[in-house]
Order: sequence, then C-alpha cells, then structure tokens
Amino acid sequence: MKMAEISKFFHEKPVSTPIVAITGGKGGTGKTSVAVNLAVALKMKRKNVMLIDVDVDGPNDALLFGMKLKDGENVEFFKPIINVEECVKCGKCAEACLENALVYVKEQIPIFFEELCSGCEACLLACSINAINRGYKILGKVYVSEVDGIKLLTGELKPTEARSPLVVMKTKEKAYETAKKEIFDIILVDTAPGVHNPVVRALQGANLVLAVTEPTPLGAHDLSRILNLVNRLRSSANVVLNRANIKGGFKDVIYNICQKFNVNIVSEIPFDEKLLKAYVGGIPVVNRFPDSPSSKSFFKLADFIIKELGVSE
Repeated sequence: MKMAEISKFFHEKPVSTPIVAITGGKGGTGKTSVAVNLAVALKMKRKNVMLIDVDVDGPNDALLFGMKLKDGENVEFFKPIINVEECVKCGKCAEACLENALVYVKEQIPIFFEELCSGCEACLLACSINAINRGYKILGKVYVSEVDGIKLLTGELKPTEARSPLVVMKTKEKAYETAKKEIFDIILVDTAPGVHNPVVRALQGANLVLAVTEPTPLGAHDLSRILNLVNRLRSSANVVLNRANIKGGFKDVIYNICQKFNVNIVSEIPFDEKLLKAYVGGIPVVNRFPDSPSSKSFFKLADFIIKELGVSE
C-alpha cells in the first residue's frame, strides 16, 4: 500500500466496528492501565474486544498482561538503491526528493542519506531510465496475540529508528485487516502520550477519545493540549481522571479545563494500592482484585462505553 493510499485508508475508517482511543497529553498518567483494564472489563461483560497498542516507542500492554511478544511481522520501509552502472547522473531523483535524502553534485552519483528518507518513492517515479531499484529497511514489528480472550495487536519501533508514524499506520492496517476477518464489538486503541504525529495517526478513525489525566499541574497543562488536538481532529472526547483522590490534588483545575472544552469526566479512578500490586504482578486489576475500588471504576467505565457507543447486548 502506497503512502497516499494509507493516508486515505485511515481518514476514511475502513471498519464499521466502534473504535475508542485511549490517549493522554503526558506519560505516566495511567493511560495503558486504563486501556488494558477497560479491555478486560469489556470482555468480562461478554464483548468481543480488540486492543491495539500503538505506543510503538514503548509498547507496554503485553507487559500488563504478563505476556511476552513473539513471532512479529516486519514493518518494511522503502529506500532507494541506485544502480551506479545505469545512472546517468542527471539529478532528477534528488530534485524530486522533498526530504533532501538524496543530494546531487553535478556529474556525480547522488548520495543517499537513509535517516532523512520518508519512503515516499518520489525518486523512483522521477527516474525515467529505471536506475533506481527498490530497497527495504526494517522499521519495527507488528505482533498479533491473544490473551484472556482479547485480540492484542502490538506495534514496536526498532531501536535507533525514528519513523514511528509508519509503524503506527502499519499496526492499524494489520488490525483492521484482522477486524474484517473476525467479529469484534469494540476496538480499543492505546496511543502514545503527547500531541505529536504518531498520536495523530493513532487517533484517526476513532469514534470516541478517552483522555486520561491526573490531578497535578502537569496533568492539567497537558490535558488542555490533548483536548485541543482532539478538537482539531473533530473527534468526540471524554476525560478519565486517574488517581482522582490524591491529597493536595488539582481536581478543581481539571474540572475547569473540562468545562472550558465542554467535555465530561466520565470516570474517576481512585488511587488504589491493589491496582499498583496488580500492575507490578503483570495481572489486570479487574482480574486479580475485581472488588477493589479501581476495578469498580473500570467496570463503570466499560458500562459507559457500551451505552455511549450503542453496543448491542
């Protein structure tokens, strides 16, 4: 699939299954804990769930399930290979490269800087004598797993690589191919924290966005940033307030921000030592301690999602 086709693919949302994106303006708010425990809570309510982990720089969903990823599919990335015997040193390939990954000096073979290449294939199209061949590098892997009856799709960026948006898109592409073959009631997407390109790619196509935050100054600051991004994407957002009852928290500030953006706090998850204990043990708290305060919040959040999206009983 070419880059232009991929962009169209994600903007048009290729599946009819409701998609919920779990995101956050900063790391450490408990976004992944919310995604994993919400997935399990929905499964316990007899919903067929797919969970897509596209926090590709540091995917942790599998860790919270206490499992190891294996048998990943390579994410391959186009790079040009110049046939020096065929090249006439015209420089047209370098002219077509908007990333300046190809540098041309008159009457010299163009020099290729792999780290600048975006994989757009413009150089391939510009070379009328076919002196550029297709080459590939591996950007990362996509893993397809199943745990607790939940289909888990995980994207992982290869260390030292920087093209995380491409791994995000490939992971979503693989997930949606799977969704066309199997029946799912809900698809959950666990994004990276922040408001950068990979997060935008992850949020595309979502019916509902859950912005996870905490009652701290940084949590309040970055909540505004992520809600502003969701507005720009014209998506529907709600807020999940984690560690809602910590002493000295900025809970009022969080509520004021939500009022400013006209969004609701649909779940307040209390600080819960049992959640921490389950986290360390690699077991979702809704499985290990289903009667704990945090588990009850996750079950209520699952009920909200089911009602909000009109998922059939």
